[in-house]
Amino acid sequence: MTRNGFLPQTDADKTVWLNNFSTKIGTYAASVGITPAEITSINNDKAFYNYIINMHDSYKQTLNNLTAYKNLLKHAVAQQHLGAIPAAAAAGTPPAAVPEGIFDRISKFAQRIKASVNYTEAMGQDLGIIAPEVNIDLSAMQPELKVKLDAGRPFIKATKGIADAIDLFVDRNDGNNFVPLGRLLKPEFIDTANLPVSAPLAEWEYKAMFVIGNDNVGVMSPVVSVVVKRQ
Repeated sequence: MTRNGFLPQTDADKTVWLNNFSTKIGTYAASVGITPAEITSINNDKAFYNYIINMHDSYKQTLNNLTAYKNLLKHAVAQQHLGAIPAAAAAGTPPAAVPEGIFDRISKFAQRIKASVNYTEAMGQDLGIIAPEVNIDLSAMQPELKVKLDAGRPFIKATKGIADAIDLFVDRNDGNNFVPLGRLLKPEFIDTANLPVSAPLAEWEYKAMFVIGNDNVGVMSPVVSVVVKRQ
């Protein structure tokens, strides 16, 4: 069981999260040392972020509308007809601008709140500053490998996730089957081995397994292959 960061990943979810935090922080501010000026700052951050996200979504929709208009302008489709040229929706008057790093500031506020002697788990849940628990089935973990040639050398990329490392194996079709190639601490690897003189080209195959601590966990990855030529 692990915990991810408490901040959501998408812009839309961040908007919902920030609205909740800014609405509720006033309830706990005095007890955890958040000043009125800082509450104002949080509310300003929320207002400006919402404005920019709404503007971004509006412009994106306008771009989609213009793309459809352009395509119909180029080629007629069934009984469809061009209407008015799409125009961007009015964004309205912007709120006061704020400095960059809204969620950097929020993360620091969260650290201060959690460090307060008056902090409780219930408070953290209400403010949304406790990361959700994620159950991970270690037995089902499986790397995903991708391989391509980079300057004639096999370049392998692997998903790493929560694993500490990845054990990579190679079969060079030389009769030795799959043999260990190395334990990767980073998810990228260039295989610099050379083909024997007698083989101008060969198909090399790769597979991998996750490592947590010193042990392999999960399921071996599907095999990926690439044709290499002698340099």
